Amino acid sequence: MSTATTTRIAATAIAAGLAGAALAINPVTTTQASADVAVKVKDNKRGKVLRDRVAKIAKAQAGESYVLGATGPNAFDCSGLVVYSYRKATGKTLPRTSYAQIASLDHVRKRDRKVGDVVFFRGGGHVGLYLGKNRIVHALNPGAGVRLDRTDSGWSGSSITGYGRVIERR
Repeated sequence: MSTATTTRIAATAIAAGLAGAALAINPVTTTQASADVAVKVKDNKRGKVLRDRVAKIAKAQAGESYVLGATGPNAFDCSGLVVYSYRKATGKTLPRTSYAQIASLDHVRKRDRKVGDVVFFRGGGHVGLYLGKNRIVHALNPGAGVRLDRTDSGWSGSSITGYGRVIERR
C-alpha cells in the first residue's frame, strides 16, 4: 500500500470517528418540527427573493475549506453551509446536522425543486443547496471544500436521495 493511500485511509478513519463523536454529543433525535423550521412568506415573489438570496450566499462560499462541525464564515461542513446560508439570508437557524435537517424539512419531488431547496444525499448523511439549472453547492470533504457541482453527473448525481423545502408560502 502506498503512503498516499495509507494517509487517505487514516484521514477517513479520523473523520468518521469525529463524525460519530459529533452525533453522540448532538444526537439526531433532537429535531425541530417542520413548522418551526419553515420560513413562511406571503407570496411567491417574496419566496423567490429569499430563495435566490440563500443560493447567492451559499454560492459565494465556493472555495472555502471543509472542516467537520464548522458553520462559517471561513470554513464549513455540509450542514454548516446550509445553516449559515439560511441564517444569513433569512435570519432562521436550521437544525445543525444533516440528519436533523432531513427530519425537520418538508420534502419535495425532484420536479418541484426550487432554487434554495436543501438537497439530501445518501439518505441524509450529506446535504447541499440547489442553485437551479441542475447545479448545487455543497461542502463535500476536506480535500474538495465548498464547491459547485451538477446534479446530473458524477458522485453528486448518483447520490441524491431527495430535496427539502425551507421557504414556503403561507
